[in-house]
Amino acid sequence: MLTLHQAGLTTTPAISPLSGTLRPGELLAIVGPNGAGKSTLLSMLSGYRPCEKGQLRLDGKPLHEWPITELANRRALVAQQELPGFDWQTEELVSLGSNPSKALIAELLDDLDLTHLAKRSVLSLSGGERQRVMIARGACQLLSRRTPKARDGGLLLLDEPTSALDIGQQQRLMRQLRAWAAQHMMAIVGVLHDLNLAGTYADRIWLIHKGERIAHGRPQQVLTPETIADVYGAELQPPNSSTANSPFLALAP
Repeated sequence: MLTLHQAGLTTTPAISPLSGTLRPGELLAIVGPNGAGKSTLLSMLSGYRPCEKGQLRLDGKPLHEWPITELANRRALVAQQELPGFDWQTEELVSLGSNPSKALIAELLDDLDLTHLAKRSVLSLSGGERQRVMIARGACQLLSRRTPKARDGGLLLLDEPTSALDIGQQQRLMRQLRAWAAQHMMAIVGVLHDLNLAGTYADRIWLIHKGERIAHGRPQQVLTPETIADVYGAELQPPNSSTANSPFLALAP
C-alpha cells in the first residue's frame, strides 16, 4: 500500500524522517500532544504536502508521480472541520466527485447512522453530523472508484474524526472504521487526541512528539504510563486491581 522510506519534512513545521508501511485491513492511530505534528504528518502521507526528504511510495510508485485523478481512486483525505460550500442534501454531498450506486450511498449512510438525514441540507446539520457526512464522503470516494482488479480498498486518512462527536458516536464510528478496514481491506489512518479510543480500537499506534515518531507498535507497547507521563506531562494513577486489565487511562485527581 503506502510505504515510507525515511520520508520527512525540513521546512516548518518539520517532520523527522521515518520509515514504515500502511497496511490494508488495518486501523492506524496517530497520537501526540498539541502541536506535535500529527496533522502535518497526515498531510504528507496524503501527498498534499510533498515530502522533502526520502520518499513515499503508493503501490510501489512514488507518490508524487501519481496523476491527481488516479490518486483520487486510491487515497481520500478528510481534513479537520471541512465545511460544505453549498446547500447540498446529505446524500448529494456523500456522492460528490464520485459516481456511486444508490446502494453504496445507502450502505454508507446506514453505517454512520445518517440515513434519516439523507434528504436534509448539510447546512442544517450539527457539527458532529457534518463530520460523519464528510467521513462517509471519503469512504464513498474510494469504494465507488474501486476497480475489480484492485487488491484492497485504498487509503482513508482522517484528521481528528471524533472531535465533534459524543461518546456514543465516537465508539460507533471507531467500530465502523474497524469494520471498513476488515470488510473492504482499507488502510485507515486517523489522527486522534483521545488515547483511550486509540488504545481500544487501533491495531497500531504512532506516537508523535515535536515532529518525531518516538514510539510505534501495538497500543499496549506505545501507551505505557511512563511514556504518556513523559510526552504529555500527564499525571496518571498507578494501576490497581480495578484498572490493571482496563484499556482506559486513569488520570490522577
